[in-house]
Amino acid sequence: MKACVTTGERRKLEYREVPTPSPEPGMILLKMRYAFLCGSDLEYLDRPEVPAGEGRGHEFVAEIAEVGEGITDWAVGDRVVPLPYGPESGNYKCLAEYFLIPPIGVQKVPDHVTDEEAIFVEPLCTGFGSVEATGVRPGQSAVIIGAGKIGMLGVMSARLLGAAPVIAVDVVRSRLDKALELGAHSAIDAREVDAVAEVRKLTDGGADGVAICTRGGDVLNQAIEMCKNGSRIVIAGALPTTTIEPRHLVAKWLTVMGVLGGRWPETRNLMVLALYLIAHKQIDARPMISEVLQLKDIQRALDTSYSGENTAVLLTP
Repeated sequence: MKACVTTGERRKLEYREVPTPSPEPGMILLKMRYAFLCGSDLEYLDRPEVPAGEGRGHEFVAEIAEVGEGITDWAVGDRVVPLPYGPESGNYKCLAEYFLIPPIGVQKVPDHVTDEEAIFVEPLCTGFGSVEATGVRPGQSAVIIGAGKIGMLGVMSARLLGAAPVIAVDVVRSRLDKALELGAHSAIDAREVDAVAEVRKLTDGGADGVAICTRGGDVLNQAIEMCKNGSRIVIAGALPTTTIEPRHLVAKWLTVMGVLGGRWPETRNLMVLALYLIAHKQIDARPMISEVLQLKDIQRALDTSYSGENTAVLLTP
């Protein structure tokens, strides 16, 4: 079979022949139907040193190709998306024609949900979770910093939660335009205006909640400045190391927290909620798909994702 694996070079994946796995007892073999690149993949591959020969990918919709001995609740042909329950859920490595997973790591896709809808379950988990964690209520202002795939899903989630205004901040004009199309009330290009001043103007003094959905920039300090007293800042992106002034947090009674897609601590699985929102047509993210490419074109998918040309590249076998 073919799979995309690391080469040892920065920002590179190679489409190559690898052995087709066989399911051991208690495992299922999945055939990839669609996959996305995640921001965490981009971050990992952007490191100065990347080990060679590793598979990547965890955003997928797939069908069961074979079940291992002892599996009784799943059948060949069932369509599935991720359902992480911690380390026991497995390591997906879905940028391949086939990959193995324990059954605890997937949930079934309803028949009426298309592959193009289902592929957004994993990223929506983080997009919705980041905005929900800010605690914004209907009529309160929500700022989403970073209008990439997670940020755009955050915009749609903020609208679903009743936030107003919903404000997207980015430095790529095409992404800001798409954020407006998907429901943002305002879109701020941080290259052209003072984003903090603009947010304060649009929110009558400061945002009620800020979700950081970007990998770069000194945006944590900007978020602190643009919040009103008592607000919550939620970090969903892998920010670089930065320095903040704690007294600003104290003076404004701010809460800063991080979220990681998957399981809200000890309460519920946000991946289940994400599939529910998609299945019941409360979120339709299909307009976010910016290009459809085959796995053999993985390098173009990577290059255009790094450049900002593509936000949600749909990858097919």
